[in-house]
Amino acid sequence: MSDAYTHELDVVRRAARDAAKAVMEVHDAVGRGDSELGVVQKADDRGPVTEADRRANRVVVAALREAFPEDAILSEESADDMGRLTADRYWCIDPLDGTKEFIRRNGEFAVMVALVERASGRPVVGAVAEPATGRLTWATLGGGTWTEDAPGADPRRLRVTDHGTPDTIQIIVSRSHPDDELKSFMAHLGTERVTPCGSVGVKIGRIAQEKADLYVNFGGRTCFWDTCAPELLLSEAGGRFTNIDGELLDYRLEDTTNHAVLIASNGACHELALEAARAAVKAHRGQAQ
Repeated sequence: MSDAYTHELDVVRRAARDAAKAVMEVHDAVGRGDSELGVVQKADDRGPVTEADRRANRVVVAALREAFPEDAILSEESADDMGRLTADRYWCIDPLDGTKEFIRRNGEFAVMVALVERASGRPVVGAVAEPATGRLTWATLGGGTWTEDAPGADPRRLRVTDHGTPDTIQIIVSRSHPDDELKSFMAHLGTERVTPCGSVGVKIGRIAQEKADLYVNFGGRTCFWDTCAPELLLSEAGGRFTNIDGELLDYRLEDTTNHAVLIASNGACHELALEAARAAVKAHRGQAQ
């Protein structure tokens, strides 16, 4: 593992683990009937938020503010004060990615935290904790992607597969957002090998873990906090994460919504996926977007 960003990585791993514990405390209390989820629907049809989202957010934000008071923070569950637009660095947080899956209690949800440097607009530190399994995965720029399957387990380095032909590509798809364009994409790609899964972070983590090869999001409604940490984990494991034009995401923008079609892959099948995605979009929308 690289020595770069050692302090940042120590803090973010601890914060992600603590937030994951807070999430599971709510999860288990609800399961026992001792507590309510406290579900509230967000404005603009942005989905639900629960007491677990709020608790995890408080844990992560408090840890980062104490350790890095000069850094800005962007979190899904906090107001955006726009400090990130002028700060040298900011932390990008999704305290509970996969809230719908958390409500369904299927285990497919994650705590995700990343550090973005303004000079490049790119993530340099990232961590994704899966509360239900205890797995923690992290990466630093140039330091590779590592995972602990459970607290205290020996870290192991992750690498993507080399599957690059339609007969070998395993696509991982959303449980919560079925899409006609996805069906068209699969037809153009020439594969029906599909695994459903919740949470963007968990899905992209499966690619880094060699359990899948490709994920495509046609919705145009993901936000920075959905993609920032997972993108770094995937790229440092040897994969690629781009928009439909093959471009990297820029996390310096004022608008935090990723409006474009997004493609995350093992790298080997990325160009095929780009071609199939463009064909699917053209068939449904008349032009690639």
